[in-house]
Amino acid sequence: MANSKESPAGGTLRDKLDRFWRILFLNEQGRPKSAMFLYSFCLSLLFFAIYAASYFFLIDVLESAFAASSVLMRNILQAVLPGLAGTLVCCALFYVFPDKRLVPVAYLWLAAFALAALITMACITEREEFRIFLYFFAMLIPAGLLSGGLISFLQFRRYRQKAEKAKEAC
Repeated sequence: MANSKESPAGGTLRDKLDRFWRILFLNEQGRPKSAMFLYSFCLSLLFFAIYAASYFFLIDVLESAFAASSVLMRNILQAVLPGLAGTLVCCALFYVFPDKRLVPVAYLWLAAFALAALITMACITEREEFRIFLYFFAMLIPAGLLSGGLISFLQFRRYRQKAEKAKEAC
């Protein structure tokens, strides 16, 4: 193979990624199929980074702050508090965007990423390794995903109700 990034099926990794993006997000003219679909996907990547940063920065702080607590209590706090901190930041963005659907749909993307990771790990790892993965998955994923998804959908529902009341008043 002339190029070290070429795959046996032909084409470079860059070509395959470009095809993926075109199929998923772009129409034949190179325009986005749905701006909301594309923006929510990109926003979900930002949310992923926010949650990763909240866990990265808060785990050690919580570990030292609650060193005298039981292991169970420390694990619960380390699973929930960084997830809630990330949720506060992510759900605050609901008020920034004019299209109020973006934040709830970004959480749907995050749920899809989590499900894809779970299925992929179930398929490629041995049973004992998968159990270890499930432990970390359960500590890192549900708190932020559930709280953020619930809050963002409640925010959206409240926004829609207010919009309907304002429309009726006119």
